[in-house]
Amino acid sequence: MELLFLSHCVPSPPNKGEKIRSHHELNALAARHKVHLGCFAREPEELEEARKLIDRCASVYVAPLFPFSLHAARAGVRFLAGSSLNGAFYGSGAMSRDIGSLLASVPVRGAVAYTAVMAPYVPEGLPFVLDMTDVDSEKWLQYAERRKPALLYSTEARRMRALEVEQARRARLTLLTTKPEEELFRSFAGGVPTAAMENGVDLEHFDPARVPAEESLAGRDYLLFAGSMDYYPNVEAVSRFAREVFPALRAARPGLEFVVVGRKPDPRVFALASQDGVTIAGTVEDVRPYYKGARAVVAPLGIARGIQNKVLEALAMGKPVMASKEVCRTFGTQLPAGVVECGTAEQHEAVLRMEWAPERIRSGASARFRWENVLRPLMAAVEGLGAAR
Repeated sequence: MELLFLSHCVPSPPNKGEKIRSHHELNALAARHKVHLGCFAREPEELEEARKLIDRCASVYVAPLFPFSLHAARAGVRFLAGSSLNGAFYGSGAMSRDIGSLLASVPVRGAVAYTAVMAPYVPEGLPFVLDMTDVDSEKWLQYAERRKPALLYSTEARRMRALEVEQARRARLTLLTTKPEEELFRSFAGGVPTAAMENGVDLEHFDPARVPAEESLAGRDYLLFAGSMDYYPNVEAVSRFAREVFPALRAARPGLEFVVVGRKPDPRVFALASQDGVTIAGTVEDVRPYYKGARAVVAPLGIARGIQNKVLEALAMGKPVMASKEVCRTFGTQLPAGVVECGTAEQHEAVLRMEWAPERIRSGASARFRWENVLRPLMAAVEGLGAAR
């Protein structure tokens, strides 16, 4: 089947949360269908990454979203005129024209829109599946409670919510990453068709037996946080853990370190390096040795929409995860083996005293989060689009 796949990011390489899910979706769909990809590049290097995808796609169109300041300013003007900021940022006449030309020359029978901001590019009459991933409007509401200017965040939440509902009503099926996220969306979207489809993890890539040890980490006793460090929920989580929890753990365990890995650390994150035992590693070539050498992984996020890839990667590497209640909630009623809800230093210390079986943690992750199993709802829904036409 000729299939249109629309993504707000270049779905390769799978080195960032949003790219991981879209990368595996694209690969699975391209193995069964002739996929025509339309996506946005936020940096010049991503243009080349997008062009490389022609080896698995029937066609590739990529629109630049840089320089960032120019596109952000344009989105800001549209926001003042009443549009959603996110929707305006990804608004592109060039993308619309390219998709129009494609549909005029190729018998495309269905589409997959990866996130709500891409769904408006699907023309009326073309059946599609919307992978909303998370209820993004809820994140903006949480921002309004914690950040200033609250009015800006609450306004964006309201407009984003309207976009989500509008596009879900057009879609044949809307996918969300967790059952709680699905239930939240249905609470205000009404009876739109939805399904939960969790994130997965590449168990072959994140296999501790295949990962060499990192010499610089040898002999070190450390807790690890991994994630994009210019993302507000990650910045907030790391800052709070370093200041409110870690000092007590280090006092009980002299020599214990807290290592933070992730691209583009915010200045507030860099400032944490002044604390005893805190290391800001920043961007690393390969995060897997850091997982392999860690005593445990922390996921203390206060804002957690959808299943965190950092948690799944840790489990695949056989590591226990000390997670906030917000992160634990994303897994529904059944926490994976190795994930323990922790808030206080005492709760974290109790986890560190436990004996863990890495094989059991990894086995549980394999059973629940292997990509070929996780993607079944999407694959079945796409097959249904062909039948619908």
